[in-house]
Amino acid sequence: MLSTFLDKAGGLLNRRFLVAYWFPTLFAALLLLLPRVLVYGVEASGRWWMGLAPPKDYTGVGALQSALLIGALFLITLTAYLLQALTRPLVRLYEGYSWPPPLFRRAVAGAMRRWQALKAARAEAVHRNDLGRYTHLQDRLYYEYPAEAWQLLPTRLGNVLRAAEGYAGRVYGMDAPFWWPRLWPLLPEAAQEAVEDGLTTLLSLLNLSALMIYVMADVVLYLSGCRIPHRAWWAAGALALGGLLCFAAYRGAVAQARGYGQQIRTAVDLHRFALLEALHCPLPATPLEERALWEQLAAWLYNNDLGVARGLAYDLGSAEAGAKTEPSAGGGAPSARSLWERLWGK
Repeated sequence: MLSTFLDKAGGLLNRRFLVAYWFPTLFAALLLLLPRVLVYGVEASGRWWMGLAPPKDYTGVGALQSALLIGALFLITLTAYLLQALTRPLVRLYEGYSWPPPLFRRAVAGAMRRWQALKAARAEAVHRNDLGRYTHLQDRLYYEYPAEAWQLLPTRLGNVLRAAEGYAGRVYGMDAPFWWPRLWPLLPEAAQEAVEDGLTTLLSLLNLSALMIYVMADVVLYLSGCRIPHRAWWAAGALALGGLLCFAAYRGAVAQARGYGQQIRTAVDLHRFALLEALHCPLPATPLEERALWEQLAAWLYNNDLGVARGLAYDLGSAEAGAKTEPSAGGGAPSARSLWERLWGK
């Protein structure tokens, strides 16, 4: 039945939804069921399950069993949809944005110490001409921490994502959170696939980490209330195993965030000029001109600075070329461009 459900769901649900939300929820549900089966016994649980089907039912799955399976799959799918709706708050929680201020400041101070220690070790590696250690430290600073101290966040995940978000601004003067929604539709399909695949895996691991917190609490409370020998030890073991799974999923998400951030950097490096062309802005001739152009566009579009807009000019060379080469309709009727020139005497 599960394979049939997945086949039908594949046509209704996006593949990325299944990977990022549905499968982590299914795994969590199985972990919730596991201690119940172990407490009652695998053989006794099997007899109970088989007893739900009528004695003369030869299909293998009775009506009650089918109803339970369909209900369980429905609850799993509903929970997965709730996780999808809570994606942004969940990611921001793991980044550290929504932490209480005292905890936020204390965690940022710890991140600051690690960041400064890495910078000091990198400077020492340069002084000693230790290329291997310098490369390792530079890799960590580049991918795992933002460039400025004020950009530091409490968590490793937050700093990895903040480093990727700040790359475009640091290199090109381009505010990535503002420009990314405008750049995204212009990316080639292969680039979009690479970014979405990285994000899907990242969200899958974060959802699994969050679900493990609930599973760990539920299993510990259940085992603590069961009348089984050494229940305290079983509860402690479940707590340790659940914490380990939660931590492993989070660290996996941090590692995946590095690859996701690299895809963001690559997309900005290779396709930012496509955004300027779509906005009909002249392409800059030097990196300094590019930085100035992005800052002017942000001041105009984001801060509504019309004074900056007066200093900008559109590049309509390609449009003019198309108007000149396109044959006029009606055997000589003036084009829109030529009519504009006539009215204004140009």
